[in-house]
Amino acid sequence: MDWRALEAATDSAVIGAFDEEVRHLPQKNGTADPGRPVTNLRGVLHTPSPEGTINIGNGLTTTMAASESALVVQRSAYPGVVFRKLDIIRGNELAGTPLWEIKTVNDRYSSIIVLTLNQK
Repeated sequence: MDWRALEAATDSAVIGAFDEEVRHLPQKNGTADPGRPVTNLRGVLHTPSPEGTINIGNGLTTTMAASESALVVQRSAYPGVVFRKLDIIRGNELAGTPLWEIKTVNDRYSSIIVLTLNQK
């Protein structure tokens, strides 16, 4: 088995254990983008510790501001979803269904997409 297959299996196990439902609301020029569908999906929402750090697995840590969060999505589960800066993510399973705006999209990992989010 190659390392990408092992990484995908690990990511799948972690996401499957800690995921929650969120809604991706595509935006274009500050309004709903009719060219991309609204999608309910499952991913791992990370909020930073008081020190501003999160661990996204495999020993990878990052520092975030207090108003930032991150969403980790398994790439293979949503091949047709296109995430863009300024799209909206709604936390469907969280009290008050909070909203975040996508700040950055990191799709350089082989099996996951990591979105940095700003709380709205």
